[in-house]
Amino acid sequence: MRCVLAMVCALVAASATMRGDMPGGDRAAPQGFLAVEACLGGLVEQAQRTGGFTVDPRRGSAPSSGYAVATGRSSAQVEPAASFFAGDGPRALQAYLRDHTDVLGRDPELMLGAWYDRDGGRVVLSLVRVVPDRTEAVRCGLSQRQRSVYDLSARREVPTGLSAS
Repeated sequence: MRCVLAMVCALVAASATMRGDMPGGDRAAPQGFLAVEACLGGLVEQAQRTGGFTVDPRRGSAPSSGYAVATGRSSAQVEPAASFFAGDGPRALQAYLRDHTDVLGRDPELMLGAWYDRDGGRVVLSLVRVVPDRTEAVRCGLSQRQRSVYDLSARREVPTGLSAS
């Protein structure tokens, strides 16, 4: 599914670029994010269906291995799940990308991440780094005060040992 989503995103972005128009309405995102801008609705659907996503905003591709670790609470943005999934999600993602253009431009390793906290009724948007080693990912997660990191291969959370206090 992730491969298909990445292919669709890339094709839509290429088509929009050739036509000279930008997806997402009148407030265009930076040129470097056209691939992901083309499939924001699909990312919102994926977050609702699977609990989140990690995607390279420059290429529109999703990593399939490694551990997703959010970079910290200062770059996190919390959205109410009800409105995010009722139509506001694409605009929230577009605004998040626009607000973080500079840091994403300076660090090509950073990705866009979303986590659907079903119990809390919220969607957390964040800048994510993919770490190949589990031990290092847990260490990084702990340093960012995260309760878990996400194993992209196994598609499950890996607890860091930090309690929810």
